[in-house]
Amino acid sequence: MGRIDLKVGYSCNDACVHCVVDDFRDALQHSGRRQDKTFEEIQAELTDARTRGDQVVITGGEPTIRKDFKEILRFARQLGFEILIQSNGRGFSNPDLAEEAARLGGISYCIALHGPNAEVHDAVTTRPGSFAETVQGITNLVRLEQCVTSKVVLSRLNYEVLPQTVERLIELGSCHVSIAFPHAQGRARKLWDQVVPRYRDVVPFLHQALDRLRAAGRGADAETFLFCHMEGYEGHVTEIGQQLEDYVELNQYGSDRGVENWSNIRLQIKEKFPPCLSCRFYPVCEGPWNEYADAYGGEEFLPVAGQRVQHVREIVDGSFRREFPLLADLPL
Repeated sequence: MGRIDLKVGYSCNDACVHCVVDDFRDALQHSGRRQDKTFEEIQAELTDARTRGDQVVITGGEPTIRKDFKEILRFARQLGFEILIQSNGRGFSNPDLAEEAARLGGISYCIALHGPNAEVHDAVTTRPGSFAETVQGITNLVRLEQCVTSKVVLSRLNYEVLPQTVERLIELGSCHVSIAFPHAQGRARKLWDQVVPRYRDVVPFLHQALDRLRAAGRGADAETFLFCHMEGYEGHVTEIGQQLEDYVELNQYGSDRGVENWSNIRLQIKEKFPPCLSCRFYPVCEGPWNEYADAYGGEEFLPVAGQRVQHVREIVDGSFRREFPLLADLPL
């Protein structure tokens, strides 16, 4: 079955410079509607979604600041959902919350850390003290033997210290690190000059970070990075796994579009360029976000020569590295 994305609302105890939900939050405020769903609305959405999915990503805003957060977790588990909590992790600095979530079982965590120290992370979140609480939250969950993936959203404020950030996450015990290029919507669009770097500047630091994660035996993926920038690192491109998913449900709170399949919507808000047609990765590459393409153009994205890669499975199994197919791979 599919994966469901449940946004419980937009209230948050951070105010990250890259936050993409500002537009939806603003629209709700201007229309006089609540920033957050009620518990009853969440119950109804989960019950309906269970017919289409068996995994739910609980996100916001920041879900852990809700007074009914534990009840949401219990209800989702009662319905049989496997849960991924996307969070800034600050709530889990409270050991009682971390322990109760661990007792429920069937829960994994994606905790965002945007710098190796308070100076960088707190500049991204614009909330002094957030780094210390996030680090303590990760520490508490790891001590409870919970599966903690960490997420780093890149910006002009932190990309140069990305290798040091992943080193800190390795020390903290994160089993996997997801590194994301910013999607310039919401606050990221409003603060474009402060937030959105150029790929050509980021990629060397990304490769260093991936090398450190590989050496430490940790999983890693790089979201919205293009294959033309990932020679030798192709298997880390996040979209490989996303393209292998049949159904990812998105029901964006504050939007009138209703339930959508993110696997389809994602392709409509990215862009490729005419020279990309000659790239061997053209059939499997999604291109950068539209906003980036509109602002910076496509001169950074150079076609890669070689035999055409027709499906991401060729990257997963490594067969794309063979210039010509083996006889055993040819149809009889």
